[in-house]
Amino acid sequence: MTDLIHLVQQDEIDSELIELFDITLPGYQEGGSGTYYLCSADVDIDSDGDSDIVFNGKTYVSIPINIDGIEFTAQGAYARPTLTIANIPNLTKSITNSETLLEDMREAGTDSFEQFDRNQDLLGTQVRYRKTLKSKLSTGEEFPSQVFFVDRIASENSLFVAFELVSPMDVEGVTLPHRMVIGRYCSWQYQGQEDGLGGGCTWGNTLADQHSFFREDDTKITGTIDEWADDEEYFVDDIVKTTEAANHTIYPNKVQIWQALYDHGGSDTTARDPRNYRAFWKRIDLCGKTLKSCKIRYQGNSTDTSLNQDIPLFFGGFPGSKKFR
Repeated sequence: MTDLIHLVQQDEIDSELIELFDITLPGYQEGGSGTYYLCSADVDIDSDGDSDIVFNGKTYVSIPINIDGIEFTAQGAYARPTLTIANIPNLTKSITNSETLLEDMREAGTDSFEQFDRNQDLLGTQVRYRKTLKSKLSTGEEFPSQVFFVDRIASENSLFVAFELVSPMDVEGVTLPHRMVIGRYCSWQYQGQEDGLGGGCTWGNTLADQHSFFREDDTKITGTIDEWADDEEYFVDDIVKTTEAANHTIYPNKVQIWQALYDHGGSDTTARDPRNYRAFWKRIDLCGKTLKSCKIRYQGNSTDTSLNQDIPLFFGGFPGSKKFR
């Protein structure tokens, strides 16, 4: 790709600087299905006010995002920039925004962000920061890009979250072996392989894969769980399940269990779909990320609390230094 450094002419000095972000989720290869393309929401590209950007054949979706603190030094510690972005989990759970935001993000091609219920799930994400000029969008020319990794959450509120980034060259705190075995928590993404999210957890997400459903505290979800329906009335703490269609392009037959947070639905209004309206529901079939969580799933059964210890647990899923979901 051609650098812009030697191509900036006098008549381009006034051309707007465009900042682009390639976000590659943990466990994915850059440029694949786990890479999402974002740009700052305050850039208007055409007269129609469309702020999405097409660059090198990729559509960069407009979203509130900003990076600062990038510095270059020949000595001392590497700079740790801050990436500030819309607090996606909180916004999708907001009553005032839930009716539009999550669907808008799906239509814009960022639907996999719905898999992240907490910002901590984005730790380890690769961020490729690109810069170009508005006048060069059609040619694909850009300034040299930079790669960082999300290291920690610096701060967050109801609207925005600030991540501290590190350079791949920053070896501060690196140990061998690289995965730090210091905690009691599983370091793999729950149902990661089944959902295409990376990680090694092979617990399935369809009824055929599972014998029972469990809460985060490893208690079994009991009783008859009815399928969610848009013509029903739901009350606080009602529990339902959702099942994706068999021909769903990403998650065929995927089952999730939800608990109502508010009374809604009935004769006056359509019930809210838990997969779209997180303000009204919370998912409860989650993993506790402990050895017990693995045992009751892989060694358990649907009839009692006994465990079949002849069934081996998959290797390497625990423990780890972070509690990923």
